[in-house]
Amino acid sequence: MKKLIYIILLFMLNSCLFTYDPAGGLLHIRNNSDEAVYVYLKCGSVDLLPLYPGLELFIYIDANMEDAHGNPIKPFYTSPDYRINAYNVGGLHVWGTRKNPRLPCKENEVTLFFITEKTMRNNDWKGIYENQMFVKKTTLTKEELKNTNWTYTYSP
Repeated sequence: MKKLIYIILLFMLNSCLFTYDPAGGLLHIRNNSDEAVYVYLKCGSVDLLPLYPGLELFIYIDANMEDAHGNPIKPFYTSPDYRINAYNVGGLHVWGTRKNPRLPCKENEVTLFFITEKTMRNNDWKGIYENQMFVKKTTLTKEELKNTNWTYTYSP
């Protein structure tokens, strides 16, 4: 009986020491503006918003999915991860883990382009690209991201 108790205690201690760090690091973006923004992440220090791949206002989900009771789920629209609501925090997926995120490129820096939701609603991506309709652009180095715990605060 004592052996069973020791084994259980050892198992509980072991599970406390080794916690699971889920895959997929995040670059947290804090939006300190009055409207939602869309964030385009591009590797390196770049000056122009690229044409491809473009951002979408909403993402259409049309998968053959079922709920817990086996009922089919109707297709729906959802907000993409790169859309961050006003006065809220969102996250862009980068490489690595949540405890140890990494840049998704060989360069030691990324450029973030911020586009307002009003611009996304009133223009298609080709027009946004051709007129470079972003409100802010910032380049962050790997060291800057580490120093801010992978968090950037957007203020217009």
